[in-house]
Amino acid sequence: MLMRGLMMVAAVLALSAGGADSAWAQKTKTKGSAPIQQTITEPVSTLDPNAPDELKQIIDAADAAYFVDEGKTPDYEYAFKMYSLASEASDAYSINRMGLMYDRGEFVAQDFDKAFAAYKQAADLGLAAAMNNVANMYQAGDSVEQDYREALRWYQKAADGGYGYSMYVLGDMYLAGDGVAENHKEAVAWYQKAVDADEPNAFWALSLRYLYGDGVGKDELQAAQLAYKALTHGVQVALDEFKAIENADTTPSYRREVQQLLKRDGFYSGGIDGDFGASTTAALDAAFGSAL
Repeated sequence: MLMRGLMMVAAVLALSAGGADSAWAQKTKTKGSAPIQQTITEPVSTLDPNAPDELKQIIDAADAAYFVDEGKTPDYEYAFKMYSLASEASDAYSINRMGLMYDRGEFVAQDFDKAFAAYKQAADLGLAAAMNNVANMYQAGDSVEQDYREALRWYQKAADGGYGYSMYVLGDMYLAGDGVAENHKEAVAWYQKAVDADEPNAFWALSLRYLYGDGVGKDELQAAQLAYKALTHGVQVALDEFKAIENADTTPSYRREVQQLLKRDGFYSGGIDGDFGASTTAALDAAFGSAL
């Protein structure tokens, strides 16, 4: 069985970069989460999930218990109970959240079968994020037999629902030929759709295609601009690879473009020389995640 890492913890994936064996062929894969809410401490379990206003209060309470500020401890037990209460009203978001908690083993014992059942229920209710999770389990072979074609079908459904991360994964699948004939032009098309949907990982994936001229015409300036967007959107592999740029097959013009972008945004004040020394490295650290 393929270990997914649950797609909600950042996992670096090494894929072919148009024949190049550089570390720049790596990407970061993440699963998004709901916005952080303010903590709600009063009990709300007496609320009626079938009343729309009260359902919103239940979900807000669950999210507040789950998504806490850094340094604070999530109350997974309370969150699970509130998501369970909301699920009584067939709320797809809450059902999907329960699936994630079974997937991760948060408060409840890790159970891929229950996770899949919850994802499928939420997906059947029309939630694109849940469709993505169903696809992920088929791709990995968790709870169900590994089936790339079925994964592709569910990623397509999620992408049709506007889910940018699924568009990015479809690009990966066409790039690698998983469940579909390998087609790098089609991979580029899906990466571009994901970029248009503001999916952070797609900025990095598409930058590699432009850098190596793989599935699209080679364009180092476009590659640098996309890679920089990945950096500012907090894609860890972008920061790691920029810091190890001396090991990568990049030109001075590519590196100068990155420095120009860092200077434009006020992170860098040094020379535009293509040399990623200490001052450029410090600027990269400052720029990382700044767009989020």
